[in-house]
Amino acid sequence: MSTLLSILTRPGRSYRTRYLASLLLLLSVYQVSADFNKPEWQFSKPIGSISPPTEGYVRVLLDGQTYHQSRSSLSDLRIVDDQQKEIPYALIEEKETTSEEEFSPKIYNKSVLPGAYSTLILDLEREIFNNKLVLKTQSKNFKRRVEIAGSNDGKQWFVVKKDAYIFDFSGEQKVQLTTIQYPDNKYRYLQLKVWNGSEPPLKLEGARLFFTKTVTPKRVLLPVKQISREEDSKLKASVCLLDLSYQNLPCDFLAVETPEENFSRLVEIHGSNNLKDWLRLHQSEFYRFHTSRYSVEKKTFRFPEARHRYLKVIVYNYDDPPLRLDSFAAQGIEKRLIFQSQSGRQYFLFYGNSDAIPPHYDVERVKNYLSLDTLPQIELGGEIVNRDYNPSQPQKPWTERKPVLFWGILILLVVGLGSYIVRLMSKVRTA
Repeated sequence: MSTLLSILTRPGRSYRTRYLASLLLLLSVYQVSADFNKPEWQFSKPIGSISPPTEGYVRVLLDGQTYHQSRSSLSDLRIVDDQQKEIPYALIEEKETTSEEEFSPKIYNKSVLPGAYSTLILDLEREIFNNKLVLKTQSKNFKRRVEIAGSNDGKQWFVVKKDAYIFDFSGEQKVQLTTIQYPDNKYRYLQLKVWNGSEPPLKLEGARLFFTKTVTPKRVLLPVKQISREEDSKLKASVCLLDLSYQNLPCDFLAVETPEENFSRLVEIHGSNNLKDWLRLHQSEFYRFHTSRYSVEKKTFRFPEARHRYLKVIVYNYDDPPLRLDSFAAQGIEKRLIFQSQSGRQYFLFYGNSDAIPPHYDVERVKNYLSLDTLPQIELGGEIVNRDYNPSQPQKPWTERKPVLFWGILILLVVGLGSYIVRLMSKVRTA
């Protein structure tokens, strides 16, 4: 504002510059600060009601009640001390990260031992870490056991994975699994044996090799209650509704338990906070094959983090009988707040303000230099309803709330525009 005033008072400024500065000054008078105002927050929880915060940085694990009453973005979280002073914090939302490096090995000694196995050798040309391969084949409708051995000299071999399985079912519903994960190793050579037995040998074309490294943050088990199940004759599917107890609860993992064997079904997972508006979160294959020759299953589902209270699991049975589904397990990545506390002070977490905007604190940068897992963890206390809660009412447009300002600006614009036109016309006449 001081800059605008200097523009207005400093001599030598043009008429147009002074005019624009006066408009900006007029508007700046009505800017409103966004400081914490207790009556606008509906709920709070004491921080460290059992073990009070100590001196220094501490971390606070968010609970279900906080998610339930907060905005889904968590932009309305505020930490306030016993002197009603707003305390800066950082929200820690760790993500699972996966890095993957791919290699293109040379292939040789591709051969078949009739009645036994197909084999080939992969040469990485140097000793390098690897732990996953994708077998290339054009064969269809097969199921095979695979053995992987490693060597650094191509002479002495050590078994890395003995009982891996690959399969392909190509029909109305194509299901293929030719990816094999095995323990980390740094062998230069890998030997693959695909056991065919009495069946036709697979047409092996080669393999893609990878080294995959996954860093997984701490996870929390979420409460899951199945509230309904129905068989939809139109969809030819089983539809299960799950309740996670709290709205906006972060979830990115679901496991389904069943005693059934030798099946493959398409599964969809949807999320909602009101049982009306559903968002599809994931679509994948759900299967288990267990025979005397091989065993493989997929019963867990990972999807981008969603914040919903309800999950709808649709298992498409088509013309097969419905599966028995015994239980469901859901997980999410824990989220924490960190802030700098002082001994002898009491702190509260406020939430429940639908109009709050995200705060911006310097501690967001500080968190990158802290050992987060070594910080003392403080628990949240019970939920407190703010008796002074006074939700803000939807505001009318500022043109209706400030009619004098609106008409003043409009008149100023008209006068300024008219003066500018008169000046232009006078210059044209002079010319």
